[in-house]
Amino acid sequence: MNPQYDDLQQLFDPAAVPPMKPVTKPAAVPTAAANDSTKPAARKRGTSAKPSAGSSAERFQCKDDGVYYRADADSEERQVCGPLHIIAQVRDLDGGNWSVLVRLRDLDGKAKDHVIPRAKLLSDQSLRALEELADKGLWFSHAADLKKRAVQYLQTNIGVPRARLVPRTGWHGSAFVLPEQVIGSSDELMVYHGGAAAELATAGSLDGWRDGVAQYAVGNPLLTLTLSAALAGPLMAFFGMDSGGFHLAGPSKNGKSVACRVAASVFGSPSRYEKSWQTTATGAEAQLEAHNDLPLILDEIGRAKATDVAAVVYMLSQGQGKSRGRAEGGLRAMTRWRCFVLSNGEHSVANYLSMHGVPVNAGQLARLLHVSAERRYGAFDALHGFADHPALCEAIAKAADRQHGVVGMAWLEKLASVDADALRRQLDKGLTKFAAACVPAGASGQARHAANYFALAAFAGETATAAGLTGWPPETAWQAAAVLYADWLKYRGGAGNEEDRQVLRQVRLFFEQHGEARFTRWDRSDAVVDEHGPKTLARCGFRKTEVFCEDGTASGNKAAQTTYYVFRQSWASEVLKGCDLKRANRLLLDLGVLLPGKDGKASKTERLPGMGSDRVYVVLPALWQLGSDDDA
Repeated sequence: MNPQYDDLQQLFDPAAVPPMKPVTKPAAVPTAAANDSTKPAARKRGTSAKPSAGSSAERFQCKDDGVYYRADADSEERQVCGPLHIIAQVRDLDGGNWSVLVRLRDLDGKAKDHVIPRAKLLSDQSLRALEELADKGLWFSHAADLKKRAVQYLQTNIGVPRARLVPRTGWHGSAFVLPEQVIGSSDELMVYHGGAAAELATAGSLDGWRDGVAQYAVGNPLLTLTLSAALAGPLMAFFGMDSGGFHLAGPSKNGKSVACRVAASVFGSPSRYEKSWQTTATGAEAQLEAHNDLPLILDEIGRAKATDVAAVVYMLSQGQGKSRGRAEGGLRAMTRWRCFVLSNGEHSVANYLSMHGVPVNAGQLARLLHVSAERRYGAFDALHGFADHPALCEAIAKAADRQHGVVGMAWLEKLASVDADALRRQLDKGLTKFAAACVPAGASGQARHAANYFALAAFAGETATAAGLTGWPPETAWQAAAVLYADWLKYRGGAGNEEDRQVLRQVRLFFEQHGEARFTRWDRSDAVVDEHGPKTLARCGFRKTEVFCEDGTASGNKAAQTTYYVFRQSWASEVLKGCDLKRANRLLLDLGVLLPGKDGKASKTERLPGMGSDRVYVVLPALWQLGSDDDA
């Protein structure tokens, strides 16, 4: 199903997996260059100007053991603090929030970088900047006047290289910014300056991960899909896709959690990279931003409150958090994200919300797609020589603990090295091919939208395979995604709109629960109600039951079918409560559930027992002949 495999191989050299490289930073400045001239605008960027005699910058000198200050040529040199180099003057992507990037050496001799807003150095809270540095282990003189000199020193060196503050991980141009490194090239230095970050870690080797983890995905569609989904996170930017992903649902201890933990091994240690559903909506918002352009893996939906689950699922495609005010006035910068999500639990998202009385909307189900984790052997189809699926799970989990993170870094290196437009063209081609092969003709927009997530995961798996990272045979990822997308279609009852199915389920459920109790029996054609029937409370209308022979003869097996006559107010406020009335009526007319009036409207005029003529909604027995999408 993937004729473009040769094209994908041409994007990469499968034999060459480029090594990880740390962020390229300017060399530490050995002395405080005198760049605080009173006329900085006249100086070209990246050059230094000779200071005037006695300028503040001239009085500071940064040596191997710390920063020193001399008041004048005849004064004794005094040590202000430990080693503290001014590396760059930085600003955010919009050109504001100017700050100073410094590199200190703590009391253990470990080098650390820190960003200090320039505005803080001019405020009455300027000494707080020193507290932050002290908290990182930098030594300061106890002399009060030298503390002020330290603040003064931090305002020097405005001619050092410029850099950009990056508030979150992910793609910025052709460079992928991570907290500890930048992968790829950029026009200027990128400095990560975000809050919480994904817990990335590496251990073992790429060969070790391929042989100990990835090889077991062959023949196991679910494991192939989860690993491919983890690789799909960095590709979302190329397709412009909203955040979303898969929710694996199945019995306890069947291996679904292991499939997600193994996916976490793509970028980090499974026990630390994987996060818990047990969080608030605000906490989930922070985690989404922390995993921008990376996979976010959430374990066990049953640990979260149903209301928080509903909020998080809706939050996914929004791509940004709530607007929040700052204590000093104005608005905080909004959290933003774009990530591929993997989740698991014993119940599907829809069932979990319904169990706790939280309304389920079609938009939620289209963002976190249900994937059944019930396969031949637990969550697996092939045991690869193990006695059972628990033994296979144990082996994979142990291997992932030893071998992790290396493939994710190699994957980012590969993506950063290829032509972005060429990769985007191949991605568009792959998604189109997947839709042509797997999406039924006439499918709804929701079914096509869902197919994009399966196709993106498949493309990621195939592309990583072409790059020499997975060791899978060609088409492994495509075939797994096709199988599981077909299962998804079967689970939801076809490729139609979920809203339509919800309307049909709601109408069917109402008559299942209230068909006899709230509809008066009306068995005579002369509009006389059955006076021997039970009293009807909270009546919604009338019901007529006709008995007939199934084979059309007088002596055949008897069968009965009921037609309901529903009052207009009851129809709108109870049967279709919460639905778009016009849209639902049109759907039910098209399905033959409602008998239209002579004017073509969804309601028609009927002479009702004891009530005269009025317009009612006539629900035909066809409601029960449509079948149920819950039978799968």
